[in-house]
Formats: sequence, C-alpha cells, structure tokens
Amino acid sequence: MKKHLMILGLALSGMSAMAQQADPVLMVVNGKPVTRAEFEYAYNKNQDTEGAVEDVPLDKYVDMFINYKLKVAAAEALRMDTLTSYNEEFRTYRDMQLTPALVDEEYIDSVARSLYQHSVDMLQGRDLLRPAHILMMARQNATDEERAQARTRIDSIYTALQNGADFSELATKLSQDPGSARQGGALPWIGPGNTLQEFEDAAYALKVGEMSGVVESPVGFHIIKMLERKQFEPYDSLRTQIITSLKRQNIEESSAQAKIQKLIAQTGKTREDIMLETLAELEKQDPSLHWLVQEYHDGLLLYEVCKQEVWDKADADVKGQEAWFKSHKKDYKWDKPRFRGFVYHLTSNDKKLRKQVDALLKKHGEGDWRTELKNTINKDSVVVSLHGPYVAAQGENAYVDEAVFGQPQTRPMKKFPYIFSYGKVLKQPKLYTDVKAQVVEDYKQDMERQWVEGLRKRFSFSVDPEVLKTVNNHD
Repeated sequence: MKKHLMILGLALSGMSAMAQQADPVLMVVNGKPVTRAEFEYAYNKNQDTEGAVEDVPLDKYVDMFINYKLKVAAAEALRMDTLTSYNEEFRTYRDMQLTPALVDEEYIDSVARSLYQHSVDMLQGRDLLRPAHILMMARQNATDEERAQARTRIDSIYTALQNGADFSELATKLSQDPGSARQGGALPWIGPGNTLQEFEDAAYALKVGEMSGVVESPVGFHIIKMLERKQFEPYDSLRTQIITSLKRQNIEESSAQAKIQKLIAQTGKTREDIMLETLAELEKQDPSLHWLVQEYHDGLLLYEVCKQEVWDKADADVKGQEAWFKSHKKDYKWDKPRFRGFVYHLTSNDKKLRKQVDALLKKHGEGDWRTELKNTINKDSVVVSLHGPYVAAQGENAYVDEAVFGQPQTRPMKKFPYIFSYGKVLKQPKLYTDVKAQVVEDYKQDMERQWVEGLRKRFSFSVDPEVLKTVNNHD
C-alpha cells in the first residue's frame, strides 16, 4: 500500500516538475508547493458553484485556501493518509473518474449477444406473442361453489363478447387481473415458458385478432385475445435496446472491472499500477483531472481530521456548549415565544392523574422518566401518553399548538381524548438546550477557528505575491 502511495506521489510530483515553467508555484504550505493551476482550479470551481464562495475577493480566498491546506497538513501529520480505510475510500472516488476510460465495448457486446442468444434458445423458433386477457380468479384451493361462480361470470362475459361487446372495455371493468385490466387486458410480450402452460397453449393457437374460448388455468378462467405476433428480431435490430438495458444495470462498471482483471493477467501488474497508468494517460488529455483527484485526496483527509479534532469533540463537550451559550447569550434571540416542556394525553380528565404526571416530570425533567411511567402510572393499563420534551413555537407542533396555544385539535387520539402540558412559555431561550442545534454549530465553528489559529503557528506557509497577480490573468 505504501509503495502504491509513493508511486502516486512520485507521479504527481513528476508532473509538477515538468510543468513548473508554465505553472509557477503560488504558495508553499508545510513545505509542499501549490501551483497556480491547482489554486485556479479550486478558486474557479468554487466561484462557479452557487452558494459557495461567490464574490469572495481573491485575497480572502487565498486565506481560506491556506487554511484548507493546513488542515490537510494536520491530517498528514496524524498519518491519516496511511489508514487502510482512508486509502480504500480515496481509491473508490478516484476510480470512479477512471472507469469510463476502461469500459470494454467488446465485453458489453458479448454480454448483449449472450442475452440475445438465450432469448432465441428459449423461443425455439416460435413467435413472440402479445395477448390480452380477461381473468376471473379461482385458485386451486377454491371451493367447488367459488369455482362455479367464477365459471358462470366468465361464461357471461364470453357471451357478451360474442354478441359484440368491446374486449378492452370489459377487461378494464371486469377482469380480476388489476395490472392488465388498467391496460384494457393487454399483457407484455411473452414467449415459451413465460406464463402458465394452459394459457400459453391457448395463446399460441390464436392468430392475430382471434379470441379464445374460456381457458381454465390454476389461477382461474381466462378469455384470451391475440393482439400481435412476431418473429424475434435479429440481433443488430435489438442491440441498442439490449445495451441500454444493460447500462441501467451498471454493465459499464462490470466491463471495466473485467478489463482490469484481463490487463492484470496479461501484464502481471497490480490493479493499482494499472489505475495509476490510466490516470496518467487521462491527465494528458484533461489536465484538470489531476486536480480533481488531488481534491478527492485532500477533501477526504480534511473531513476526517475535522471530525476527529473538532466536530466530535464539540458534540461531546456538554460543559463547553453550556459555557459558550452563557457567554454569548445575547446572540440567541427568538422572534416569537416558544414552549419548553412536555405534552401528555390522558384517558380521563382526572386531577389526581394529572398531579401524578406533573410530579413525575418535575422529578425527572428531561431525564429517564419513561421507566417510572411504565412501572407506576401505566403499570396496570396505559392511561397516559407522554410526549416531549419540546421547544416549539406556535405552528411548529400540533400537540403543543393544542395543549399550550389553544389551537383546535388536528390529530385527535381517540383513546386519550384529554390533553395537557407541563412546562413554560418562554419569550427568549434560558438554557443552552433551548437552542442547542445553533449553539453546537457555533461552538464547532469557534473550536475550528481556534484550531486553525494553532495550525497557522504550527505549520509554515508563504505566498508569492507576484504569482498571485497572475491568477486568472495569464496566457
């Protein structure tokens, strides 16, 4: 694995060396050069992405990009790029870009021909049929009476058809095969072995436009009408249709994998060697592919290091979240009051029962009240349905709207017709949990800011101002 990564690194650095004269180094981050082309790729791609960094001045984006590269440097310092899980994910993303170049058209054609030949063998020289039918259900376990009733109904339909009734209309109205009934009784194309033997035998006996008598099968009674018959088309006529169907089943990816295995057998090279050679060839045709692969490499590292060093820590740091809220309380405002608490439904308007529920919630708050509720109040029978805790404004929760804000009941609970609340209506948040999602997000951003400040002190970086002037301004 390390050998493969070293080969990839040498390939990338070799490319940079060959292109250095035309692609000058714009910055160096932790000893690693960043060329103007790599920076332009990232800058222009983000400028073209709606909601990304539109209208961000170049000098500000330079700082953002340096921070990005510093995070990657931190991940590499932690050797995250040597982890098996990372390299597997990176190669998966990289190889997705290489698969189209490895698609083996001969392989796809051979699969298509094999499927076609299988169909030919199944037909045994017989026609393809497109019948319609009307079905009266009478399964094998039906009673004699049920079977007789079904036979009587199908016989009456057959009589109506003989007297000129429209087959499609009767199929739509009366057939007990709902799928075909919606199509006026019409079925898909079928061949030998595709349907019940009794149905198949009767259908193959019909010419186009002819109608059968009543046909009995294990599922009931049918009347069959032949809509179309045809010989199976030659392969060249169906090739496009077959391959289109195969592509929906990811045949191109399968063919690429088959081609890779073929190349491994022929050359003795490893899979990784072949993918690196393919990447090098494609980069000659499209140099931006080099930076796209680099973007995958860096982006995956950035995600992992941010998750480990910032996001997971912030999520778990309850004391830190609470302290952040207290020191920034003025930043968290509601535009309208919110109810913080619980809503509960009762089977009866019993004041004693209400006091029991309120006492339970006062005792446990947002803790584990469920166990005590189950073992005490709801021990013999379920008389309380308790929901929450909520922090909700009017219009955000139907239960809160009804119990707290006096809105009419929108989702009545028949077994629990009485609804009450336990909690308070607050004009502004009092606890960090009242606005927890926003607090956690802000706390993460602050932790990340402090972390990046530390990275800027830990790792070296520099920018060539003369090269910066030529960004998007050179031949």
